[in-house]
Amino acid sequence: MMRPGLFRDDLPALLALLIPVIWRAQGDPWLGPRLALCLIVVFGWQALFARLRGQGLSLHGAATAALVALFVPDTAPHWQLVIGLSFGVVLGEAVFGGRGRSFVQPVVLTLAFLIFSFADQPYRAGPELPLWTALPAVVVLIATGQAPVGTVLGAAAGLAGLSWLTGADPLAPLMSGALMSGALVLAVLYLTADPVTSGATAAGRWICGLLAGGTAALFATAGPAFGALVFATLLTSVFAPLIDHLALAVQVARLRRRERRLRHG
Repeated sequence: MMRPGLFRDDLPALLALLIPVIWRAQGDPWLGPRLALCLIVVFGWQALFARLRGQGLSLHGAATAALVALFVPDTAPHWQLVIGLSFGVVLGEAVFGGRGRSFVQPVVLTLAFLIFSFADQPYRAGPELPLWTALPAVVVLIATGQAPVGTVLGAAAGLAGLSWLTGADPLAPLMSGALMSGALVLAVLYLTADPVTSGATAAGRWICGLLAGGTAALFATAGPAFGALVFATLLTSVFAPLIDHLALAVQVARLRRRERRLRHG
């Protein structure tokens, strides 16, 4: 059974991926079979855990499958995708109770696992996508709140700021190639700015964005910007709960000082 609200919550983000998927499919004949395999793996695991817990399914799994199929190279063996995607979906989301309860984005965990485990494939490079293919996702995800503005702007500022401080072109991580930039934008929107794993407070989301962007710019000095952003997002998501805790502590302390001033004023 599909859960209520799937069209409001999941369908816009999924439809925004149609343009980059269609564009890449023109030069990648294996994208269709790869996407079908990813859908089978994701929904297979989701159906198993949904059955065990008595929960419903959602279209979020389709977006996960589409992103993995889009981001991996066309030379990626299918057995590697099955192992990597199973690792990402099960340990990144399913064991915590499903969407909304995990602290690591399943696509990020899948890509990190593949990059670490199979160095013979160019998983770090990311796909070649023109920037314009990501523009619908920019509009849709920000307008629907599925990509928090604070995280997106923080990531952009972190990427540009640390690049400038290290003496590089501030636009170098984005414009490392006219085709590469679209993949990086999609990764920021869907992975770094995932509303579940990028912080729950307004301040936390800005800090997570800055931390992810700055770390990615630092990592990009030693490798492709796409892979750098994946690892930076993974590290940031691990510390996101702590960042939110500290942000709330600061806010509570400010409110208490204000209350004392009003009381004694």
